[in-house]
Amino acid sequence: NCEHLLQECARVATTLRAHCPGVTVLATSREPLHVDGEVVLRVPSLGLPEPGAETDPETLAGLASVRLFLDRVHDLSPDFTLDRSNAAAVVEICRRLDGMPLALELAAARTAYLEPVEIAERLGDALSVLGRPGTATRHATLRAALEWSHDLLTAEEQCLLHRLAVFEGGCTLSAAEQVCAGGPVPADKVLDVLGRLVDKSLVQVD
Repeated sequence: NCEHLLQECARVATTLRAHCPGVTVLATSREPLHVDGEVVLRVPSLGLPEPGAETDPETLAGLASVRLFLDRVHDLSPDFTLDRSNAAAVVEICRRLDGMPLALELAAARTAYLEPVEIAERLGDALSVLGRPGTATRHATLRAALEWSHDLLTAEEQCLLHRLAVFEGGCTLSAAEQVCAGGPVPADKVLDVLGRLVDKSLVQVD
């Protein structure tokens, strides 16, 4: 999680590369460090069940999103078993949360007192449901993680991100420039600010 310490982490990585030949630095971050020799590997959401796919427990357990959910559930309830009575609910949880690891972990934490079907039914209010009560870190709730990530953005980036929310299912660069320009983000800066949001993994280029 280097995104809030980019300059410091970049200095450390640059120093290590300069003085320790053969050393490879592996850093996780929302955005690149922008140092010489850096190779960016974007981590996609975990694999999801296909719509209408077979809900055979053995098949589902091979999917990364389901496997992570089950691993975290077993930390709380070692006797939990994925079977045909709960498989559809687990599939719904994984799909609704888009295979996001933190969200899946937070959902799994609720199985201490909710059945998967009850969690799935409550995901319409995911920001309230997904959290670890009594924990104060930025990864304790989905709301805290989103707010922390949002607060790291500049005023321009926040403004453009808010405006991009009017698009359903994505947009073209031309549409973004026409719809999102104005005020703190003039038309000639939309491309630059949009590029920074892509760098920060908040906008995905398709």
